[in-house]
Amino acid sequence: MKRFLPILSLLLLACVASGARKVPSSALGTVSYEVRYRLGAMNAKVATATISLDPSVREDQAAFHSHALIRTSSIFRLFLSSDYVVDAWICQADLRPIYFINPFRKGGKDGKFECTYSRSGIEVVTVMPPKGYESKTLPQDGRTMDLLTLLHYVRFLEMPSSGKPLSLQVLMGGSAFPGVLTYEGTDAEHFPGQRTDRFLLHLTERGLMENGSGNEIHLWRSTGADRRLLGLEVPLSTGTMAVSISQ
Repeated sequence: MKRFLPILSLLLLACVASGARKVPSSALGTVSYEVRYRLGAMNAKVATATISLDPSVREDQAAFHSHALIRTSSIFRLFLSSDYVVDAWICQADLRPIYFINPFRKGGKDGKFECTYSRSGIEVVTVMPPKGYESKTLPQDGRTMDLLTLLHYVRFLEMPSSGKPLSLQVLMGGSAFPGVLTYEGTDAEHFPGQRTDRFLLHLTERGLMENGSGNEIHLWRSTGADRRLLGLEVPLSTGTMAVSISQ
């Protein structure tokens, strides 16, 4: 389950591909979520999450700063490890990603995943105890992004009327993995009383969990101007991880 924590950051902007739109003021602020693991009759709360999006400045340019914090319930810390923190900055002018960082501790030592975006490429730095430091540069194709950026991308994406799937590269653990994002239409049933759009993200080469399962993520967003991300579900080889906005 340890790899599910980065997925949560999927909960929670950058629209680097054509068809995206600018961020309305109603989309700013902090949203709270709860995370549950379901297996048969079991439906246990395993974590809470807060995601913020606020105006900021990064390298002398106007930006949005998104901060995701996932707190694991004490009873599940043996399975889900420590809390998970990620930060991303997105350019206000065109909503392209600027910078992403996920600091963590492993074996009592500090590590991090860090992505610095530029027009010429994406510099990805990994510090993973005890392996040490690794740096690589990936092509900047406008469809490669970290998980936190990707979820905001889904929030504000205007899908073409044809509903044609979009090919993406998702940055996880210092590497890029191919995925396909599909718009599945409106959904008035999953979140009663709220009209939503439904998306499916399918990773074609690897699962999101340590056992290789969880390569599909079902996402729901509000159709209102704020485009709140209402929830996501990840079917696993055993059970389902479900995240939903707190009421």
